[in-house]
Amino acid sequence: MTEAYILPLNTREATLEVVGGKGRSLAEMANAGFDVPGGFYLTTTAYRNFIEANDLQTKIIELARPEIGEYTLSFDAASESIQALIGKPDLSEEMKTELLQSYAALNGENPAVAVRSSANAEDLPNLSFAGQQDTYLNIRGEDALTEAVRNCWASLWTARAISYRHEMGIEQDAVAMALVVQLMVPSDVSGILFTANPLTGERSEIIINASFGLGEAVVGGHVTPDTYIVDRETLTSKETTIGAKEQKIVSDGDQGTRLEDIADRERGQSSLSEDGLKQLTTVALEIEKQYDNIPQDIEWGISGGRLFLLQSRPITSLPPQPLEVSWEPRPPAVIISRRQIMENISDPCAPLFEELYLGEALETSLDGTKTSSRMVGGGPMFVTLNGYGYQRVDYPFVVEAREKRLAGKRQNAETDAAETEMDAEARKKDAEKIAEETLNKFMAYQKSNAEMAGPDLELFLADLSKEDRKAFDLWAENSGLEHVADAVTTPESKNPNHRATFASYNRTQINEIQVRGFYDEAKPSITAASEKWRKVNPKTASDEELLRGIRETAMAGGAYWVGSNWVRGGCSASGVSRATDEQLNVFLKDALPDHHFTSGQFLSGFASKTMEMNEQLFEIAKKIRVDDTLSELVIITPATRMMKALGAHPDGKPVIEAIDEYLGIYGHLGYNLDFAEPLPLEDPSGLLSTLKTMISNRDYHPKNHEMEAKKKREKAMDEIVQLLGGLQYWQFRFRFWFTSRFYYLREEVMYYLYLAWPPLRALALELGQRLTDAGTLSERDHVFYLMTYELKKAIEARKGGMSVLEYKQLAAERFELREARKYLRPPGTLPPDALEDPSLRFKTVEAVNDPNSDTMMGAPVSPGTVTAPASVIKSPAEFDKMRPGSILVCVMTNPAWTSLFAHATGLVTDIGGVISHGSIVAREYGIPAVVGTGDSTQRIKHGQMITVDGDAGTVDLHEDE
Repeated sequence: MTEAYILPLNTREATLEVVGGKGRSLAEMANAGFDVPGGFYLTTTAYRNFIEANDLQTKIIELARPEIGEYTLSFDAASESIQALIGKPDLSEEMKTELLQSYAALNGENPAVAVRSSANAEDLPNLSFAGQQDTYLNIRGEDALTEAVRNCWASLWTARAISYRHEMGIEQDAVAMALVVQLMVPSDVSGILFTANPLTGERSEIIINASFGLGEAVVGGHVTPDTYIVDRETLTSKETTIGAKEQKIVSDGDQGTRLEDIADRERGQSSLSEDGLKQLTTVALEIEKQYDNIPQDIEWGISGGRLFLLQSRPITSLPPQPLEVSWEPRPPAVIISRRQIMENISDPCAPLFEELYLGEALETSLDGTKTSSRMVGGGPMFVTLNGYGYQRVDYPFVVEAREKRLAGKRQNAETDAAETEMDAEARKKDAEKIAEETLNKFMAYQKSNAEMAGPDLELFLADLSKEDRKAFDLWAENSGLEHVADAVTTPESKNPNHRATFASYNRTQINEIQVRGFYDEAKPSITAASEKWRKVNPKTASDEELLRGIRETAMAGGAYWVGSNWVRGGCSASGVSRATDEQLNVFLKDALPDHHFTSGQFLSGFASKTMEMNEQLFEIAKKIRVDDTLSELVIITPATRMMKALGAHPDGKPVIEAIDEYLGIYGHLGYNLDFAEPLPLEDPSGLLSTLKTMISNRDYHPKNHEMEAKKKREKAMDEIVQLLGGLQYWQFRFRFWFTSRFYYLREEVMYYLYLAWPPLRALALELGQRLTDAGTLSERDHVFYLMTYELKKAIEARKGGMSVLEYKQLAAERFELREARKYLRPPGTLPPDALEDPSLRFKTVEAVNDPNSDTMMGAPVSPGTVTAPASVIKSPAEFDKMRPGSILVCVMTNPAWTSLFAHATGLVTDIGGVISHGSIVAREYGIPAVVGTGDSTQRIKHGQMITVDGDAGTVDLHEDE
């Protein structure tokens, strides 16, 4: 590394460590012949020598610690103290002499310069330090320059910069700052250019923000600039938005800058001409080419018609190129929906998961035989479209009803436009008749096993207290009803959808068959397969054994859900829980339509696996809370590095053991059913983020949630007693008893759904590592992007000491395709006209909302109203964004997300229904919830105030204040 204090702008020694990220980029542009303002670098050597000469490093590192606030860490005090330290000493005479000589050699006496920071951690891949350090403009004179140098060095220690390095795991004692001193460009127009659209990822678009004056007005967000979306091929603007441009930043005489109002007549003018646009975009594409065609974020300025380049760096967090896709179901599929098991697969499927789990395992019964197709046209029940999993709903009566509707539409299109109102009414009645027929067929389909109906009323009565039994007998004797059992256990409804709901899983004897089958067949099967392959050491297993284990565990996972041809498995047991919950829900809607009661009000506050998970995590928090040093360590250490920090702490071993024990019980509960995704067992940072909050929030205790939920349930029960009487009261009591009997099943089923994935992933990653070492894959995780026949071929090649080179590119391309597909918004039900079928619309898990409305609609699943900031969490990587007292907004939840509910005051999801995981947990915690809103994670900003009404099923979005 060079020991020089000063280097010229076009130096060939412009390494990241010597001149920082910005300096390295400027040197490359200058050497490539681009018009970069003249100047020089004050290297990181100068910074380090200044710090060492004044004995500041030890003091800085001691000060660079956060203060622990309410649920947050603050580096404000640390920053203020460190910057004060750096601002006091003067530069050494040697350094000052070299600095001022280089300054004098620039351009005349006391030239105006810009002093810009260039840290040695800047512009690294996947990191963004933009705006964290300071820039000083229009600096003239020796004293002003030396002061700007010290101030710029001090800005290495802004609160934002310290905090960002802390979160990203960059050691504070490893950073240093170079400075770029350049001649000031008195820009007439300036701004930012992106050689790809940073919002959409579209590579054919160049995005320009431009305004009058110096570029800091645009970069710092002081003005609303002009925005140009330029076609990359023609270099002409295809969309221009003239910004308000009320002010501009200009040089303030001989020193510094000021904001100046722009004349009204200029504000409406475009800041760039067509020629200016073409010149700017032409140069930008040349710069991109210089950087190996990596899309660039470029700062520029135009002065006197001359274009100057001030900075270029890769665009951070650039989305993949948008995909052009069709959402038309592929034959033989006609109608498809993202429901039931698909609610647990939020992302597009990896190829190996699609092949083994969706394509084979979910089509195979526990006994290994293929399940019989129930779909019109045959074929599998589960399919993918653009990578997203869908369940077919091609039952004969559903497809037949759609064909009738489409035929009616065609006939309507041919009808004379002058038809009578009577004709229109007749067609409407025909449509209603078709819908009624469809529902009747659905009910008949569901009632096909109704002969197994048992004496439900007697079972219900046996569980009543003596006092309640006496009250029931007295009522029944005087009710005048001929068939009391039927009246109590099977409510009548005018709503055909509600009648259909009461027809499914409607008898205890039928439901108990599914429950016994689950415990006798499905659960033992998945447990045995998991245990078998856990005992296999991946390191010593042959390649063939690894692949066999991957296949067997995947098949076991699917068979667990399917059961024996869709009975006595996880699906049917979960279906019992879903159906009985929905039966209580629709009964309440029928009986008390004006009171917004939901099943959740009566099912919250009970013990469950979900509550158990948080209670066990809280036990770990209690172990840490009693030790102040451990508490501080956990609170200030980012979750991704917490286990390492605990391992280095003398009292950390018992905590690590407790966390490992917890992960041994719950760590298999994945964030996504696709086994290509890491499990909490492998990366526990998500739940560790919650552990941090449990420790920092000393008032938190899980029992508080249980008590609150219990109070709400008891209050709702008291209201029901006042509102319902006679038959409806006993119908409610029966329905509540019936639902409570099976309510726990859904979470029980979910607990075992992922059980085979830890051994599967261990086997797959070992095989992936071997194929990476052989040269067939570029990364071990890419094993999930090859099909089994390709893996067999790769294994055969490895035996002979060979690789399959084309698979390296193929797997990488499939990985990139899946990443790009994550930006798609898969519709909940396809084709869209399928939702005209009331039986499907009734079951939809994703609403379609007006994008222009500030009120979003969804399914009300947990009662109450709350207004609070939103914590928008799109993936487990963002769990640390969850703030206590906020409303959790996410695509969907599953058991691995449970820890976030401990600190949520409400829930909003894109996907879900009355008995999806999030709905159940929200009820157990007693927080308002609206699910199935469709696109809440896209429309709601992190930190935005929203109001969730869990009675009406609405989410109100408030404007930023």
